[in-house]
Amino acid sequence: MSRELYPIVVKPEWIESIRSGYPALRKEMFEALHHVKEAGGLLHLMTEHKEYLATGYFGKQEKGVGWTLSMDEQEAIDVAFFKQLFEKALDKRNEFFEEYSEAFRIFNGAGDGIGGLTIDCYDHHYLITFENEGIYTFRPLILEALESLLNYRSIYEKRDFLVDLQPVKGDDFLKGERGDFPEVAQEYGVLYEYDLDAGMRTGFDIAQRELRRILLDSVERKTVLNLFSDTGTLTVAALYGEAARTTSVDFSTRSRNKTKDNLMLNSFTPEKQKILVQDAFDYIEQADKKTRFDVVLFHPPVQVNTRTRQFRTEQDLALWIQKVIHLTNRGGLLAITTDSSALDASQLKKAVEQAFNKLRQKFEVVWEQPEQKDFPTPPSMPQLAPKSILVRRK
Repeated sequence: MSRELYPIVVKPEWIESIRSGYPALRKEMFEALHHVKEAGGLLHLMTEHKEYLATGYFGKQEKGVGWTLSMDEQEAIDVAFFKQLFEKALDKRNEFFEEYSEAFRIFNGAGDGIGGLTIDCYDHHYLITFENEGIYTFRPLILEALESLLNYRSIYEKRDFLVDLQPVKGDDFLKGERGDFPEVAQEYGVLYEYDLDAGMRTGFDIAQRELRRILLDSVERKTVLNLFSDTGTLTVAALYGEAARTTSVDFSTRSRNKTKDNLMLNSFTPEKQKILVQDAFDYIEQADKKTRFDVVLFHPPVQVNTRTRQFRTEQDLALWIQKVIHLTNRGGLLAITTDSSALDASQLKKAVEQAFNKLRQKFEVVWEQPEQKDFPTPPSMPQLAPKSILVRRK
């Protein structure tokens, strides 16, 4: 397809940010953007004196309007461009193809050079997630570049954006042999189901790998509460770490069924564990004073906006951590995880501090999630990294 190239003047106060590699583009950075109409249009970013700064693409995503792609004015955004970035990302992840896990990320958006695009590997099934309409317009180039580099069983896609307020319909399967899902991935000896052909969620959150590993070594003979438990992968990890018993809480029957499947896959008896179909917020509020656990896992959604419940991570997380502290035994462990891009790791830790200080209680940090090798993050945008913290209530 022919692609429009739009000259865009960057405001003086943003010039150094662009030059230093800040990848996210927002409307307030530019003198004018109203003339850009085409999702995927290339943006020729320049100073008011027409000095070249960077090449980006137009694609609305959350509060942004696109991402930078290149700092080289002569570089074409073609198959070769995507191929060299994919090759570089794959080289960094050679060890993942031999150890750790059968599920990992091979390309992590802006951290690998292309904001709005992630690619995950599930035992040689590959999943491309397009996070905005603009990057989706590069799909043929991306597919051609990937096919030339990967030995794949299949390639699937997820379209994590709306067009005219509606999801983009279409088959998620793209190339290879369609998987017989759910299939099974192994991680540190534990088995987990995943499904690349059943909507936006695969059932296996790769970003929680290090938290699952920590649980294997931290919960022996302890009682564990898993809030917003989804498919129960953290529950399974806790039982594999010899937890005494677990309680998993999520609002959907799908969650209960998938949790049971993951338990049975690892030879655990679901009936010996408590699996509740209940809104986890309601569970927290309705718990009596005798409801206490040695380990509490708290992974709320980024945002909830319903008739009966409003929750925004950046505004409400500290308040809900306070409530969850009351469910944690003295000396017990509390793990908080967020997918919100509004907070970085230091802000997550600050929310924990605020919650404990409000209750006039003390805690110690046991573990903070390090940067995962398959989830590189731009230094200028630490909030994009996966975030988990494990603390002990004193």
